[in-house]
This record gives sequence, structure tokens and C-alpha cells, in this order.
Amino acid sequence: MEQKMSSHLLALFCVIVWGSTFVVSKSLMAILTPVQLMLLRFTLAYVALWIIHPKWYFCWREEWRFLLMAIFSNTLYCWAEVTALTITQASNVSILVSTSPIITAVILAALRKDEKLNPKQALGFGVAFFGVILVVFNGSITLQVKPAGDLLALLAAASWAVYGILLRRWSSLYDGVLITRKLMFYGALTTLPLVVAGGQSIDFSTLLTLESGMKLAYLALVGSALCYILWNRAIQEIGVLNASLYIYVVPLVTLLMSAAILNERITAMGAAGIVLVIAGMVFATVQEKYIKQVE
Repeated sequence: MEQKMSSHLLALFCVIVWGSTFVVSKSLMAILTPVQLMLLRFTLAYVALWIIHPKWYFCWREEWRFLLMAIFSNTLYCWAEVTALTITQASNVSILVSTSPIITAVILAALRKDEKLNPKQALGFGVAFFGVILVVFNGSITLQVKPAGDLLALLAAASWAVYGILLRRWSSLYDGVLITRKLMFYGALTTLPLVVAGGQSIDFSTLLTLESGMKLAYLALVGSALCYILWNRAIQEIGVLNASLYIYVVPLVTLLMSAAILNERITAMGAAGIVLVIAGMVFATVQEKYIKQVE
């Protein structure tokens, strides 16, 4: 029980960090394109993880697993989300990306007939997702349907869901640090063509400031390297369904950080959403002994 509780805390820590990375990334994208930031973030994380885990591992028959997970967790997910933000409203993207837990549940139900949401857990998922909608709008309802951007946001959500399922399947076969190092390597490798295709060179002089360096280090070392390792451990202990539920916390953290750092106002709608997110998550996870875990 104590081990599972600590895994819940690890998942919560990860999503709190990921919620904060939106604010940090936004400031760095004033000097870098989104794909340039992705490349630098993955590369720096890879170097750090190689220092931590310098043991060489390469097997042609197994590398496709790491490549596949990297495409879904890093390249495709980040590219789809960032591109969606340039096409449709941020509120649309936030809501649609937050459907990842629901997509995870649907995929698992389709792949494994014995893996279905228990009614109480389904209700908790629904309540938390409704809370996410209120948090995202925060008193300003300006939803507009833009198919291309909205579909990309859903693609990002589906990509993260697929990654979680693949990770749950293969995480027991490898060391967690090794998996994360491989993900960062293949993430950088598959992002490089996007940077080249963009035709813009990286101006490293703009990164040679303490503020920019610290922000990039935070994204790479904490947001990518550390959190991916911890997320791996959380999924192993509490299952992909319970871990994915914490994704609902990301918009909540972004809202709170925007209020604290950017002085944005939290309305009654946003506050109600925060309460519903927390209530839905608690309602779903306290029933854990009745929930079938992904083996």
C-alpha cells in the first residue's frame, strides 16, 4: 500500500512539473522555434542520462521498441500539440489533449476485453474531465471548432495514450533510466529532420544567459529526463489507467502558475473546475482495490 501511494505521488509530481513546463516553454519559444526547442530539450536530456547511465546497450531486434515509444511520447506528441496551438485556440488544445486518459481507457478496453473501467472509476474520470473544461475556460468561453488544429490536438492525446500502453508492456524488460535515455536519443534523432526542414538555424547566443540556460535545463533535466523515469515507475506500480488519470492535473497546474507568475485571474468557474478535477481523481483512485490493473 505504501509503495502504491508513493507511486501516486510520483505521478502527481510528474504532471505538476509538466504543467509548469508550458509556461517555461512559452518564454523560450520567443527565441527558438518549437522544433528547435524540442531538439535541444531531447539532446540535453540524453547527454545527462548518458552521464548517469553510461552503460552501452544496443540490439537490432529490440531498438524498434524504443524508436516506437520515442515517436509517440516525444516527436509525434510534441509536434502535434505545438502545431495545433498555431492553428486552433489554446483552450481547444488543452481540452482535447486532456482526453488522453479517456483514449487510454478506450484502447485498453478494445485490446483487452477484461480491462474495462469500473463504473465508479468511469464516473471519476468524467467528473475530472468536466473539471478540466472549466479550468481551461476559467470564465471565458470562446470555443471555436477548427478541424485541422483540433484533430492534431486529438492526435497528441492519442499519441500519449499509445506511449503509456507500450511503456507498460515493455518497461519491465529494461532499466528505467535506459528506457528514458533511448527515448531522448530517438526523440532527438526523429526531430532533427523537422528542424532541418524548417530552414532556420539555432542562434545559440540567445541561450547563453543564465535565465535561458536555467529554463532549458529545467525542461530537459527535470521535465524530460527525471519525469520520464518517474512516470515509468508509476505506470509499473499503479497501472497505465490510474497513472493517466493524473494528466487531468496538467491544465490545473498551468492555470495556477499563470495566476502566480503572469497575474492571470482565477474565476469562480476556474475554481470550481479545480475542485472537480481533484474530486474526480480522488473518487477514481480510492476505489483502486476494485480496479483491475494492466498486467
